[in-house]
Amino acid sequence: MRFQLATLLAVALTIQPLAGQAVGDRVIMSSSSSAGVPVHPAAGDASYVRWANGTEGRVTAIDPPTGWRKVEAGGVSGWVTQRYLTLLVEDPEGPEVPANEILSYVVGTWNLEYFRDGASRGFPENTYAPAGPTYPPRTAADFQATAHLIKDQLNASILVLNEINGTGAGKSVELDRLTAALGANWSYAIASSGGTQRVAILFDSSAARRASCLELAVPPRSVQGADILARDPLVCRFVLRDRTGAPMNDLLVVGVHLASGQGKNTNHNEAMTALRDRLRQAVQAGSFAAGEHDVLIAGDFNASRYDTNVESFWTGWDSTGYRFTTLSPTNGVDYPGTRLAGVPLFPRSQIDYLLASESLVASLVQPVAAVHLELLPTNFHDFRALYSDHLPVTVRVRVQPDNDP
Repeated sequence: MRFQLATLLAVALTIQPLAGQAVGDRVIMSSSSSAGVPVHPAAGDASYVRWANGTEGRVTAIDPPTGWRKVEAGGVSGWVTQRYLTLLVEDPEGPEVPANEILSYVVGTWNLEYFRDGASRGFPENTYAPAGPTYPPRTAADFQATAHLIKDQLNASILVLNEINGTGAGKSVELDRLTAALGANWSYAIASSGGTQRVAILFDSSAARRASCLELAVPPRSVQGADILARDPLVCRFVLRDRTGAPMNDLLVVGVHLASGQGKNTNHNEAMTALRDRLRQAVQAGSFAAGEHDVLIAGDFNASRYDTNVESFWTGWDSTGYRFTTLSPTNGVDYPGTRLAGVPLFPRSQIDYLLASESLVASLVQPVAAVHLELLPTNFHDFRALYSDHLPVTVRVRVQPDNDP
């Protein structure tokens, strides 16, 4: 097996398992244990590794004597007892519709660690004593592998990306190469601020039509020794499409990248306050529909919801406008590290998050965001060398009739 995740902490979902998963069904894997779901090399085999709670996969076989299901996720397979599987697209509030007919799209965030041609990576671990490795510049094959992960393993439709090099207003040579590898339907928007480490939003136009984008320019201001928003947030309004291409519900996706340093909580609070004010001003100015209530804020917060550096935006944020919920568990032991950090390298830092407006929460398939630990090979350095020091963090948004303008 590729994965050795028994020691990793994972997200615990609250959905109850359903009986009768058939070959071809898409499923979410969930256990009452925060350590994850036991996955076996063969039906009835007592040995196992664990995959993260919230892992999404597809049933590819059933073993009649045991009733166990073989599940493929992220290009690998394992056998799971049926009680750990939930039909991915269950809609308990709606009419009885076959699960596979309910459409949803993966939306999330991924920091691609200095996504710039010719750049080596490894900071800050390569400055430690003993020092961690420095990783060489990305090759053409690395771009192909990243495209494969986004399209075929994450099945993503919209991703906020961080640390992206830009060559001018609205352009990135590296993202041009990545979208070419992804295919003709893929495109991106990128902020003009941030130099070689900008905020961008990548999307599959066959699933989500970009209606408009706006960079929320915030005047430079230093707090705790750093600009509160050296990379201004990027906001795009997307209209989700159904299987025929017809427009359905829309949402605003806000990409953020806060100042590095989990101790900069005052800086982070100031940055999010500025974001809130600029977003409200943009809506009031008509940049986005005044009645739009579905908003997802996504990115690298460089802050942990669970440490002693208290920030004000994790719960009940902004009661005077949009009110947001952080899509992570209240208990920190149930939220995995989203960044591979330290020497030895391990998913330690809990710094990547999704925040959803209360209106959008009702459209989500998952109650909490999935941190994609299942993508990690046994040697964590292999993942960082090929992709990034950060893991993707995603949710699924239902495609349905819109309930606001």
